[in-house]
Amino acid sequence: MMHIKLVHLLSLVAIFVQLAVVAVASNPTRGTVFSEESCRQSGVLVFYRIKLVTSWSKKLFPKHYPEFRPAPHWSMTFGQTHNDSFRLFQLEHPAPDPVGTFAETGQVAALDESLALQQDVLFDEFRLPKIRKGKGESEATFFADGKHTSVSFMTKIVPSPDWFIGLDSFNLCTRGRWLEKVTIPLHPLDAGTSSGLTFTSPKWPTNPRGLVQRITARYPLHFASSFFYPEIKHLPPIAHVTFTKIKEYDNHNNVHKKVKKLKYKQRTKLLKKLDQPSLSGEPVLLNSVGDENTSDIDCRVSAWSDWSPCSKTCGLGKRNRSRSVLQIQRLGGLDCPPLVETQWCGSARQCSVIDSYFKW
Repeated sequence: MMHIKLVHLLSLVAIFVQLAVVAVASNPTRGTVFSEESCRQSGVLVFYRIKLVTSWSKKLFPKHYPEFRPAPHWSMTFGQTHNDSFRLFQLEHPAPDPVGTFAETGQVAALDESLALQQDVLFDEFRLPKIRKGKGESEATFFADGKHTSVSFMTKIVPSPDWFIGLDSFNLCTRGRWLEKVTIPLHPLDAGTSSGLTFTSPKWPTNPRGLVQRITARYPLHFASSFFYPEIKHLPPIAHVTFTKIKEYDNHNNVHKKVKKLKYKQRTKLLKKLDQPSLSGEPVLLNSVGDENTSDIDCRVSAWSDWSPCSKTCGLGKRNRSRSVLQIQRLGGLDCPPLVETQWCGSARQCSVIDSYFKW
């Protein structure tokens, strides 16, 4: 009797397994594993907001808390989105001269000049207004795209010898998906260019220059250090930064809105065209220059031109590229592929009023 029940139980398990397999097969999108390339598609533009919240107070950091001029505050925040090859600064490495200058003085001119020579690896730049007190907040917006998924920034602690907060190469594309919202605690960093131990100490040049280090409750290991709290294990964060994805654009956004209004047959026909490589940013090889398979009666087109400048220097814009007809279609030949292609582009640079160019 027990044996019969066991057989029935195993049969039921087998049926459930078969049903599960069928369910997965009928809905292949469930359980899909996104590759690292999923958010690195060309033509995708992502709009983010950065919000910096500082918590430098006498209650959290009572030692040497500046009571008089200069009162505790924060410099302008300077940041950029970029590809994987760029590093604004690196822990355990010497700070580049422009980074050291900014950490000591809060002046951004040297950084501007340095980054102007690296425009091939940078995408967008953003600047957050100064925070006039130890506790406060500031925000701005910026763009990232599939080739520039990392973000870096730094903010000087004022007053201080060469201390700052910041992030180096934080990737907004994780597991193949753009982060919707993430908050990161920030701790003070030492640029290694000045040997002062207190907030208001003179700026004595460090010779030889030190490395960028995270300041902790026991580093620098000196009782005179303003962050030296041997009675606690970890310093509380002195600030937090939050990245929030506001909107994601791709080349078909407006097209698919219009598709919904079409009749079924028109919609089906248009969607088939949208799946063709000609609208994905790649040339149509059957109609391209130099294709040996091209017939004398097919339309032939030139290679794509370079992309035009973005239509806006601030906010969301568009850019175009085009190609021309080298041979018109003859009777029975293939039609010409699209001759103009449009792509989203944008920048938060030179935007004097934050978010004024977007009305959601």
